[in-house]
Amino acid sequence: MNCLLCNSNETKEIFSYKEGSFVTESKKYFANVGIRTCENCKISYCTNIIKENLDNYYKSIYQNTQNKKKDRFKEFNSRFFSQVLFFINHVKLHKNIKVLEVGPSNLGILPSLKIFQEKIYYYYFDQITLKHKFNNITKLGDYFDPDTSKLPEIDLIWMSHSLEHIIPKDLIKIIKTYHDALKKGGKIFIEIPNDVKTKSFNVPHTLFFEKEGLSKLFEKLNFKILAISEINSVEHLNFSNLKNENKNTKIEKKSFLNKLYLFIQTFIPDKYVKKYAFKHFISNGPNSNFPIIRLIVEKKD
Repeated sequence: MNCLLCNSNETKEIFSYKEGSFVTESKKYFANVGIRTCENCKISYCTNIIKENLDNYYKSIYQNTQNKKKDRFKEFNSRFFSQVLFFINHVKLHKNIKVLEVGPSNLGILPSLKIFQEKIYYYYFDQITLKHKFNNITKLGDYFDPDTSKLPEIDLIWMSHSLEHIIPKDLIKIIKTYHDALKKGGKIFIEIPNDVKTKSFNVPHTLFFEKEGLSKLFEKLNFKILAISEINSVEHLNFSNLKNENKNTKIEKKSFLNKLYLFIQTFIPDKYVKKYAFKHFISNGPNSNFPIIRLIVEKKD
């Protein structure tokens, strides 16, 4: 398989997949796949992945991971609130903005966006159906297919940890379709894990970018880079220990604190909990130790 960006056939097999969180599903749907890298374009991608297998993988894991917890303050979700603060530091949110989110899972960006702009028309693709109690929400399908899906005119496309899940052979076609759907001056926000730096090549990620490679991709497809940033450094982290030795302890601690917070907040007035949540977020930032890359691009005329 040639490079997705430059079409070079001089790609290399530098990296390999590691065992993912869902071992049975990974072995079933990601058998006999590898990773090829174009060192010139700084892009790595999964080989031999079949679209139907990826779709069935998500259907399988979603059956076991439905979020049943009720959190009254979804807008202060650490990941999404942090993303919105990053975005509005570079771009103004206008009234009646039309937003398309790709893969919001059971939460998405909408609650956090509405802190700063109430009048939003929101569209999304996901196998999960969102249960937000907002007006003007439209589900466009389970997933975006560049050959069959129809898109409305959009001001902003939000891709939070969804770009790395695209079928590699569809990548260029999908981004070109997004470009066509965006209005003049339309923007795309992207956040992806910095898997190349952490050497975290896990199922079901199918695309792996370095910062330079991500910029090259969108510049080649007629976008202007407005902002790009690497969040969290890697030098002081031992990722093998973080992911293996301390994994269970960290999950248990997070689970206990989350349960305690959800229990206590049911007895406290909203205004006090929101005040605490805001201060807690500002003090601690994104709820992740892992490096990520954030990018904002604008459609060129």
